[in-house]
Amino acid sequence: MFKSCNVERDTEDSSSPRGVYGLTVQDTKSALGLPKGAMPLDSGFTGWALPDRAEAKLPAGCASRMGSTAPYITVTLSAPSQAEKKGIMDRDTAIHHSATVIREVAMNLARKTGC
Repeated sequence: MFKSCNVERDTEDSSSPRGVYGLTVQDTKSALGLPKGAMPLDSGFTGWALPDRAEAKLPAGCASRMGSTAPYITVTLSAPSQAEKKGIMDRDTAIHHSATVIREVAMNLARKTGC
């Protein structure tokens, strides 16, 4: 694993936190599989999104540029699914949010490493 961190986000009115999001960047020897019910990513990234989890594979060449001997670098988002469970948002909206965040993280990481 290269890096793992947690991010806490406030609600729109900042009265209580939404939850802690985990973000992990790691090298791996296997390609990503598509879990049941997951939405595949588009916009040039291989990966998938669920309401509470998403993964993206960085473009070819990123692993070696980041100093890894593994063929792949994956970025994983672990998001709290309380919003869907509490009825704050529906499943499709939660998946869309997870996909948007993981694409942005993968794009920024690829850009910073020159992939």
